[in-house]
Amino acid sequence: ELRTTTSDFYCSYPFATMKSVIAASLIAVTDAIVMHVGESVGYNFGSAKCPCVGLAGVDGTTTVKLNVNTSVEYPGSFAAYCAAWDNEQNNVSCMEGQEPGKDKGWCAESWCYVDPCNCELDEPATKVPDDGGYMPHASYQGRGMWYSYKTCGGKDYWMTPEKKKELQAMPKNCSKKVDEKKWGDEKCRCIGYDGAPGSANVSIAGKEVPYPAETGASCSAWDEKNHPDCQGAKPAAWCKKAWCYVDPCECALPVPPKTTTYLPKGLGNGKPIYFSYAACGADDDYTAGNEEACVNQEAASNCSKLEKCAWDGKQCLGKELVQLCSNTPSRGVAAFVAFALAGLLM
Repeated sequence: ELRTTTSDFYCSYPFATMKSVIAASLIAVTDAIVMHVGESVGYNFGSAKCPCVGLAGVDGTTTVKLNVNTSVEYPGSFAAYCAAWDNEQNNVSCMEGQEPGKDKGWCAESWCYVDPCNCELDEPATKVPDDGGYMPHASYQGRGMWYSYKTCGGKDYWMTPEKKKELQAMPKNCSKKVDEKKWGDEKCRCIGYDGAPGSANVSIAGKEVPYPAETGASCSAWDEKNHPDCQGAKPAAWCKKAWCYVDPCECALPVPPKTTTYLPKGLGNGKPIYFSYAACGADDDYTAGNEEACVNQEAASNCSKLEKCAWDGKQCLGKELVQLCSNTPSRGVAAFVAFALAGLLM
């Protein structure tokens, strides 16, 4: 139990120690995690045993195919965290007077997309059927799309028990080698929904610029056709370099990933979003010209002036790499809760 009243136990500790005690307690409570960080208040990324995947906090739209004749625009953060995504959004089944209808049946149940190879609930993840998926050509890390109501505390009324059992038994291909040139180095996989239709607004020089919704979900030269500086007769060398978004705590390459300015309020798989050229086998010429990049701060004093950065004793990195990530990836989401709480209590 987390006590908030004054007591001899808590009052006998210095405030900094008390923060650590509370944070450690939260790491242990990981079965249904809700993030409360800055403007991300209320995001529920599901059970730590089967966390949601995808990019949350994205301004944009995802085009969802409801049937052969009907497509609808869902939010840009579609299914990246627990929510009743279909309620009043699915205009075939989840509006007032439809079947099952607004606030009823599967329309009212929370769910999200998950990684089938990182889902250890008593009810396994369900593969999105090839003939009835919302995003027929989308894939997460080369395994197709899988979802879970269970991780969000919801019930799957959307599919018959027989069909669901069949799809849950589909091969997950967890040990299958995937193309690193597309999905990123095995030590630093890309995150997001490759093949997701729609658009996402990214922040460039204080302006919102539309990029494809699938941006960063696989290795590609995403800027070449989208970044304003990459248009014209003499685009910069980095315009043609491949990169992708990555989970900072799941990236163990010699070249560390960097904080993204494209989605400053975004969260990837429940953590602040980072990007990596190294994951895609490319050199990072883009960051070399960015004076405010953490890795370009040569002194601890300069590093500490940037809120997004932290000094690890030798170099300046994104603060999550220094303060959040550990050598135990399974604790990543839980550690993020503790990290967030410590920040809120400062």
